[in-house]
Amino acid sequence: MIRRLLVLLFLITESSAFAQSVQITQKPTSLVYGDLPVPVTTTDPVVRVALFINGVKYSEGTGRMMVLPVKIGDYIRRLRIRAVGYDAQGNVAGEDEMVVNDPRPPFRVRLHANRGVLEASVVKPPQLGISGVDFFIGEEKVSTATAPPYTAPFDAAKFPNAVYARVVVHASDGSEANDVFFFGTNPSEQVDVSVQQIPLSVVGGDRIPRLNELTLLDNGAPRKIEALNPASDQPLYVILLIDYSESMLEELPVVKAAARQFAQRLLRPQDRIAVVGFNQRTFWLTPFTNDFNAAAASVDRVKPSGETHLYDTAIEMLYELQKQPGRHALVILTDGVDQGSHFKLDHLVHYARYAGVPIYPIIKNKMLTRWMRFGVGYVEARRLQNIARDTGATYFIIKAERELPNVYAKLAQELRNQYQLSFYSDPSGADQWHALEVRSSAGQQLRVPRGYFP
Repeated sequence: MIRRLLVLLFLITESSAFAQSVQITQKPTSLVYGDLPVPVTTTDPVVRVALFINGVKYSEGTGRMMVLPVKIGDYIRRLRIRAVGYDAQGNVAGEDEMVVNDPRPPFRVRLHANRGVLEASVVKPPQLGISGVDFFIGEEKVSTATAPPYTAPFDAAKFPNAVYARVVVHASDGSEANDVFFFGTNPSEQVDVSVQQIPLSVVGGDRIPRLNELTLLDNGAPRKIEALNPASDQPLYVILLIDYSESMLEELPVVKAAARQFAQRLLRPQDRIAVVGFNQRTFWLTPFTNDFNAAAASVDRVKPSGETHLYDTAIEMLYELQKQPGRHALVILTDGVDQGSHFKLDHLVHYARYAGVPIYPIIKNKMLTRWMRFGVGYVEARRLQNIARDTGATYFIIKAERELPNVYAKLAQELRNQYQLSFYSDPSGADQWHALEVRSSAGQQLRVPRGYFP
């Protein structure tokens, strides 16, 4: 019994000796807003921790266990949160990081060396598995770790002339992440070049735009267009978001018929559509599917009731769409009235811009069209119009059932005939809204997002 206890004590001591020196112990994988507590644990030689958000120092703390609060607010954006640990001499002794409000977080690794231990902090999408982490001193492999914490002890005396260490993380899908640590230096931050891909549509014509006819202005400055490809080469993922609130009771038969027609016109073998209903909560009537019959049948499963949490649901759907590959579109069938959402319209406008997903509001509201005859309701209509235009889409307000077939035919045609415009954004640019304009010397009327976040 005593021997077993001694062995157990040795294993615990050995494990703690090579524990991750700085660790964020809870990393959210869904949308985060309001106040976010960031719990951090540390081990020797860390004596203090600084918290950085998107490269800017936000706060710091001391101790082996701490909670560093972050005020995110309701304007949702992608945040890279890094906890950097320092030793008593002020040297970086370890770090951990997480990315919040990013539906497809990056796969990367950071490497540190502390007191004869190599330590790798891995950031990855939740669904991505890690098959192994290889550690090297120079080009000599010293260890492989298969489970966190990803650490490897090494004898510095065996590598007296070592200049650097490196790490290679192998993911279950065959991809890799790499980092290099230079002994005796603090490596500079790596900067990722961002490729922006913007949807482009030709309004009122089907002539293919030519690259040499287009001029792109990014915050008023010309920028080279790298490519213009038919978007039909990529799969299209669409969420058809249907308002099942009590206020849509009268309009719902029209919405059901229109939804069937839309899915039938839109889907190609490589495309997927999900039908999602909402009132004061969200319910997925189908997952992403290519089965038109399943999508059509799902519309009849729910009866209208409750309030309209339009803004909350639209933000949630934008987040879900960004997880999918290829192109995206959010089509909202609603009466355009929000009741009871936590988020406000300004928050939805901000996140629609940030997500870069085209939003197509289709408003079936007899009362709104009646008000607009008397000059009332234009402010609401303009806000809906701006959300669509900001994201490179369009919107419709209809008052008669006979308008729906034409609306859905136009929408399906536009989604099938988009182009994908690619350019490089400034890697040193701030994470702020960039005004975007694309002009055609051939006089074509183009529809693109009015801006983007790099």
